This record gives sequence, structure tokens and C-alpha cells, in this order.
Amino acid sequence: MKIKVNVDSNLRIKNVFEPPLELEMREDENTLKDVLGKLSEKYPYLRFLEKGEMGDDLHHLYLNGESHFSFSEGLKRKVAEGDTIRVEAYMDPLAGG
Repeated sequence: MKIKVNVDSNLRIKNVFEPPLELEMREDENTLKDVLGKLSEKYPYLRFLEKGEMGDDLHHLYLNGESHFSFSEGLKRKVAEGDTIRVEAYMDPLAGG
């Protein structure tokens, strides 16, 4: 069985990362950490997950409007079909020369 989660973000990069988007997760991919891992696979230039923790580009993570910091299980919090996950990501400006 697969579950679908909705991902929204304050960060949009035209033709590269344009939320909102829908991720299809396997049944064994059922935590916030798994969602961040899937995002990291799809968008490797954004640091959603690093060494099993929130990556440097990710400042806040919300599950159905609730901050993941409020969950005792943190990134191990389970996700379910139809959940909405909001990632607030920030990238350092690129320098030109």
C-alpha cells in the first residue's frame, strides 16, 4: 500500500522545486524523517535531511499545521494518507562573479 502526503513550502525555485506537490510514499516510509529523505532524493540540491536530522536548508517543519518541535517523537512522528507537511526552507543567496 502507498500513502500520499502533500508538501507545501515557502521556497519555490521555478522549474526546479515548485510546491505544493504530492509525494507517494511506501507503507514502510511513514515518518516525517522518511518524507524529508524522499524530498532529499528528489531534490538533492536542497538539504532537507542530513545525517538523519533536519538539513541546514530547513528551518521549520509542520505536520497538519503543528510544528514538529511539539512532537515528543520529533522526526519519527508517523504520517498518514492525506497529511499536509509544510517545509520552511531557506537557501543562502548565490554569489555571482
